[in-house]
Amino acid sequence: MTFGSSPVRPKPLVLDLFCGAGGMSLGTEMAGYSIGLGIDNDPLACRTYSYNFGQGRAVCVDITTIADPAAFVREYGLTQVHVIIGGPPCQGFSRVGRGKLRQVNNDPDYIHDPRNRLYQEFVRFVAALRPFWFIMENVPDMQYYHNGTELLPDRVVAGFQSLGYVVARPWLLLATDYGVPQTRRRLFIMGNRLGQEIGGPPDPTHGREGSRPYVTVWDAISDLPVADIGYRQDEIPYQPRCALNEYQSQMREGCGSVLYNHQTRWHNPDDLQAFKLLQEGERYINLPDDLRRYDSKIHPENRNKWFKDRYRKLIRDEPSWTIEAHIGKDTYRHIYPSREGEPEPPRTISVREAARLQSFPDRFRFLGPFTRQFCHVGNAVPPLLAKIVAEAVLPDVSAGI
Repeated sequence: MTFGSSPVRPKPLVLDLFCGAGGMSLGTEMAGYSIGLGIDNDPLACRTYSYNFGQGRAVCVDITTIADPAAFVREYGLTQVHVIIGGPPCQGFSRVGRGKLRQVNNDPDYIHDPRNRLYQEFVRFVAALRPFWFIMENVPDMQYYHNGTELLPDRVVAGFQSLGYVVARPWLLLATDYGVPQTRRRLFIMGNRLGQEIGGPPDPTHGREGSRPYVTVWDAISDLPVADIGYRQDEIPYQPRCALNEYQSQMREGCGSVLYNHQTRWHNPDDLQAFKLLQEGERYINLPDDLRRYDSKIHPENRNKWFKDRYRKLIRDEPSWTIEAHIGKDTYRHIYPSREGEPEPPRTISVREAARLQSFPDRFRFLGPFTRQFCHVGNAVPPLLAKIVAEAVLPDVSAGI
């Protein structure tokens, strides 16, 4: 070591549970951590994860079948895990689709949904591996879920505290406040066994509370090449349509001249006419009667009740609303904000545009059928949001190594 140089600390080693395609891992890696292993039961998500983080970095397995977590991670070369991160599946907590599920189950608390118990696997891995820190992510509605009179976050916190961890009051973060062009809220529960007190969430960097304006839809995607409806070429040359702004430059780092995943859906003529008529921010309910073709499928008394948000056109000069896993089925709630006189045809967003709105850089490639690519984008934690959270605790994690 040369005179006057500072010692370089090793990067904290991370295990990602319920890793999906790797949004949380990517943000954590961007913050200065080393990704050791991801675990998920979705083979296609694991393919994408391994492609982006290195072959063998993702294991496709049902986490409930892993009897001995310590022995399991040793099989993959991890003798110690400094940090465990992850987001147990959230569909059982999310209010999206909850009304229909309640009608089927007549069970407002969803105590019978097995997905609502997978957080216990996260706690089990923390108990077995004793990481310095853990960071658990979920949807905001997790804070309202309860069994009887006990709120689930209180139960989760108590579980970690019983293991000797100092646990923070859950952080509820809005992605737009940290440079993500999307109004997505996520709940984070974190703790450490180093005895370090944990403060409140990091100060917003964007918006009314931050020093910089929100990143908008157009800030995020306006440079991407024109894509026709039903475009299915997964790898194309990148030819920007404009000079890159700061966000777009960040998304293009390390990409060279190639662009992945700029694929779009095919739409029928009625849909295309509807997309063209809608103004930015308008929805299905704003269409003329002759284009509300779903109304005939429901009872008159429910007219516009179930499908009022079936279509929704993005607003260029505002952040996007939440990208959800539902975009694996359709993207009608994220219609491209094309305008008269511009080359972009009326259509819904591409996989890459959805990834941009989630803050995935273009170097991150999604594999598999493009409908599954959409799903993996929608299921992910926005990497820039994960980066903010990981950066907030990195100094304390590094001090423990």
